[in-house]
This record gives sequence, C-alpha cells and structure tokens, in this order.
Amino acid sequence: MLWISCFPTASLFLLLFMCFPGQNAKTSEVVEQSPLYVNPQQGQSINITCALKSSHEDEGFYLLKTQMQPERVLYVSSQNGSTIFPAFANRLEFSKEEKKILITLHNLQKNDSDVYVCAGMLKSSTFLSVNRSGTMVLVKEVEQTHCSNNSWGIYGLIIVVALLFFALICCTLYRVDMKKYFQKRKPNAVYEDMSYSSRRNTLIRANAYVTDN
Repeated sequence: MLWISCFPTASLFLLLFMCFPGQNAKTSEVVEQSPLYVNPQQGQSINITCALKSSHEDEGFYLLKTQMQPERVLYVSSQNGSTIFPAFANRLEFSKEEKKILITLHNLQKNDSDVYVCAGMLKSSTFLSVNRSGTMVLVKEVEQTHCSNNSWGIYGLIIVVALLFFALICCTLYRVDMKKYFQKRKPNAVYEDMSYSSRRNTLIRANAYVTDN
C-alpha cells in the first residue's frame, strides 16, 4: 500500500529536515506541536495543535507540508486574519486562542501523506521558528471488507457448483457402467440356456436311438 511505502521516505525526509531546516527557518522549542504521528484512513479527519511558547510578540502562524509535496497549508496572522491555501480549500478548519491554534484537516486522501510542521513568526526575529519534529501524517486506504466477503461468497458458490457437477458426472458414469454390465450378462445367460438345451436334446435323441435298437 502507498502509505507503507511512504513511511521510510517520510522518516528520511524528517531526519533531513531536522538537520537542515533551511535558510529561512530554524528549529527551536519555541513552537510546540502535537501529535507526533497519525495514521488515519482515507476520508477521515485529524487535529494538529500548535502553540507558541515565547514572551515575544508574534506576527502569525504557518502550517507547512515539508517533505513529499512541500507547500503552505494555512497562515493565521496575529490579528486573526487567515489564508487557507488551495491544497486544503474547503477541507480545513481552525480555532485560535491567544498563542495556541487547533487545526482540523478533513477528508484526507493518500496524497495528503506528509510531514506537517507548525511555524511561528516572531517580530523580534527574521526567521521562522519551527517545531523540531512536526506531525507525520500517513493516510492509509480504506479496507475493502465488504468486497472480501463477497469474494468468499463467490468462491464458495463456485466450489459447490463444481462438487455438484462432479457428482453428476460420477452418477452418469455409474449408470453407464451398470447398463454395460447387464448388457454383457444377458447374452451369456441366453448362450448358456441354449447350450444346455442343445446338450439335453442331444442326450434325448441318443437315448431314443439306443432304445429303438
């Protein structure tokens, strides 16, 4: 499945991101983020919480996809102005309380699998302060249990039909063999009766001949 094959790649990219965060971002403990890892099914929703732990005044939050398909997902300014970028248009909700933001991503698809990172903009810094680990999201396919049950039902029906067909063939062959057996037995019985009658007539004639003489 796709989400399994993406797991080693995502882990490698996350490690590289932690070691080489980029020229316009720096990893720090200023931004707290949870959860570390989620594994939803297609169509499900997840929550990502970002919190800015700094006494400095912030300018806003970013939520970024950083590895598979790097792009911006959400920007929320300190004045609560927001921009939801096309990747999650009509699929994202958020609520903000002071320096904490709760983001909900809806109707997740396989291509949404990625490492999502919260980044804070501080007025006292020219860099983005990003969370060190981010949230790894690996979307898995919906299990087709209904189809599996139907498949087992079809296989069972095929087996039953095959057994009935085999039984019909065996019964037909048995009846043919019995007919052949009786057809072979009848001529033998007639032949034996004719032989017996012929011998009896011969004996009678011989006796009659002897008596006449």
